[in-house]
Amino acid sequence: MELFVSFSEILEYFKRSILKFIIVVAVFGIVFGLMPLKFVQHEYTCDTTLIISCEVPEDAQTDYRLQYTSILNSRVQTAVVIATGKDMISQTADKLGIDKSKITSIGAVQVNTAPVVKITIKSPDAALADRIANTAAEVLGEKLTDAFPSPKLTAVIADAAIPAKPQSNKSAMVKAGLLGLIMGFIVYVCYGIVVVLTDKTIRNSRYVSEALNTPLLGTVPKKGSHEKKEDSFRKLRAAAVHCASGKNSFLVTDVCEHNGAAAVAAGMAGVLACSGKTTLLIDADFRENEISKLLNAKSEHSLTDALNGSCSAEQAVAQTSVKGLNLISGSGSAENPADLLFSDTFSGLVQELSKKFDYVIVHTPSEVKYPEADNIARLAGSVIMVAKYGSTPYHEFKDSFHRLNASGGNTIGFVTTDI
Repeated sequence: MELFVSFSEILEYFKRSILKFIIVVAVFGIVFGLMPLKFVQHEYTCDTTLIISCEVPEDAQTDYRLQYTSILNSRVQTAVVIATGKDMISQTADKLGIDKSKITSIGAVQVNTAPVVKITIKSPDAALADRIANTAAEVLGEKLTDAFPSPKLTAVIADAAIPAKPQSNKSAMVKAGLLGLIMGFIVYVCYGIVVVLTDKTIRNSRYVSEALNTPLLGTVPKKGSHEKKEDSFRKLRAAAVHCASGKNSFLVTDVCEHNGAAAVAAGMAGVLACSGKTTLLIDADFRENEISKLLNAKSEHSLTDALNGSCSAEQAVAQTSVKGLNLISGSGSAENPADLLFSDTFSGLVQELSKKFDYVIVHTPSEVKYPEADNIARLAGSVIMVAKYGSTPYHEFKDSFHRLNASGGNTIGFVTTDI
């Protein structure tokens, strides 16, 4: 059971972390979208055509005239080799008066079998690309002329380079940004699945109920209107009263700290009182006194006063703003609260007050951290455990369930909060 994960649990995780999901995907999109500004460098290509020709001397012999085509072709092939030489870039840059880093490469090819050489340059600077191509053609022509003084060779630019159009980073940024969004989505989905698969907290109350053979009495939503939460307590009231089989006292305890037992006890007591039943809520948490804050109730005396004899049980009972709901506050200090709650004095107090109220609900702090719940579990007619969705570890819930039953408690079910 502990290893079981349903699709609904994974889906619920994403619903609860939708803001984090949006932030992660947006960050990926922004980071990827900005990367082209730093890492993407556009290359601009320009071509210049150079026509090469050799003069034929008037007194040239017939053999020379017959060999003219071969001689001219060898000059063209030489031009191609020279154009790809290592010094072409530096010489072209020097002639233009620019840094040679502005020239990525210079190459040349013969156009078909004609005495025409097409010079191709690549540059990261769109504004300089055409000038670099034309200058490279000039440098090549000069080098050819120097290399072949006789017969006289001429190299003329036939088609000058057309200025390159600067490319915008906008399209690259958009594409990279979309890729980033997709990557962010995939990464977060994989992360979420791993989190749920490795998480051993309570996420599926139905399977907890089946594993421990104990009813899920109700769920309390994390968000929603006041009326929605009140309805969740009304559902809890119906299930708890039914499972209690006529017993009128309940112990409501957190499994771990801050699982919401105080709110559950106060909510359940409130809807019981609203149904016309006189209800007493005893806050046996001497450390935080959270219920008094929830009900906005002030008591002249506390549970500690009633147990140490400073006042009677009736004097410790204070009315709240809810008709029919009374409270014994847990405010006050005690050296060891568990010892006070295990005493005959507390047992007698609960028995005495149970006869005067239709229902008595006792709230205790975390069973895992403190011993109070185990020490009074035997006194309550029914025990209700409270676990928090995605927070309470299943193994701690299971251990707490067995401890409460071993202490004499009649665990009738559990409530999951923060749903």
